[in-house]
Amino acid sequence: MRNSWGSRTWLALAYVTLGLPVGIVTFTVVLVGLALGIGLLPLFGTGVVVLVATVYTARGMAAFERGRATMFLGVHLPDRPRLSPEGANAGRRAWALISSRASWKEIAYCLLMLPIGTVFYSLAVSVWAIGLAGVLLPAYGFALPGGEVVTWLHWTPWLEVLAGFGIGLLALQLAPLLTVALADAQLALVRSLLAPSGAEVLQAKVSSLTESRARVVDAADAERRRIERDLHDGAQQHLVSLAMNLGMAKEKMDSDPEAARELVTRAHQEAKDSITELRNVIRGVYPAVLTDRGLDAALSALAARSPVPVRLDVRLSRRPGPTAEAIAYFVVSEALTNVARHSGAKQASVHVELREDATGRDRLQVAVVDDGHGGATEGAGSGLTGLRDRVRAVDGTFQLISPQGVGTTIAVEVPCES
Repeated sequence: MRNSWGSRTWLALAYVTLGLPVGIVTFTVVLVGLALGIGLLPLFGTGVVVLVATVYTARGMAAFERGRATMFLGVHLPDRPRLSPEGANAGRRAWALISSRASWKEIAYCLLMLPIGTVFYSLAVSVWAIGLAGVLLPAYGFALPGGEVVTWLHWTPWLEVLAGFGIGLLALQLAPLLTVALADAQLALVRSLLAPSGAEVLQAKVSSLTESRARVVDAADAERRRIERDLHDGAQQHLVSLAMNLGMAKEKMDSDPEAARELVTRAHQEAKDSITELRNVIRGVYPAVLTDRGLDAALSALAARSPVPVRLDVRLSRRPGPTAEAIAYFVVSEALTNVARHSGAKQASVHVELREDATGRDRLQVAVVDDGHGGATEGAGSGLTGLRDRVRAVDGTFQLISPQGVGTTIAVEVPCES
């Protein structure tokens, strides 16, 4: 009984009773839009514009219904993935929108809301009204006109009052159960028409992973060309100069020892420069300190090299898997590089923490925050897009928050291998 009269019952009652006014609005707007759009189709395509506007209106109402389910029933319903033809003109995009199954499911829900809302509203309000009227019948029954309760039973007034009271108690016992059942039934309709099915979610995930994989392959190819260019323009040139200096020093060792000594000195400097170049290249591929000493030490080295002061906060109860460590390192590295080059920030902070999710599995959370001018966006071929693809490739999440004039926050969460 206590659970029946809990907050869930009252939220379900509010959800069901609000369905009627919402249904009146959705039914009226969508039906008028469909009728007007179809009627205006012969008029130079004006009907197409009305139909597209009606579809977008139904989409907004569907989003409102998903939000209403979340607010009252605590159930999060994702939006259905939208697939539009790439490179299509406005006409093809409009036709794809109007003819899509998702659009017609949303329209169907908007039209069904009125009859369903009417029936559910009537049932819920009736059972609660019967219950309250019956329970309160002893308080007002004898004040009715004629001084008695008039029923079809033709019992004595006291028996009729007691019968009404019993019916009211029974109705109040059933009212919470019926209300929750009606809310669950309406939620089931929302799930079937406004939320993606398992196949749609899987298809969207496959499409997203395919696109991410293609971009990751392109990024890997670009990284390979960068390494080749760095080796060719940097370390290789130093090594060629080193070999030439050593060769000339060998020839002048007997005839001109001073010149030979100077050439050996130059060769020594070229060797040190080559080592530096190779270390920079290797650090860009995978830093040795990350393998040897872990994420904390590797991020400390990044923070120390950053021209912008960085406050580092690493909270790891154990070492994450190598994939999670590598992704976290490159996210922080790219983010701090962007902070130094583009943000105009005076300081930045990096927070890394290992936490358990709802299923008990460890996930590595990384957040990089700066106080720069903000306005960072993801573009084709940008480093941020590459980071997002790298994170999504391991089923992680990437979030960019960069309002103009406030600063930039990059939040990443990746699963950890056991």
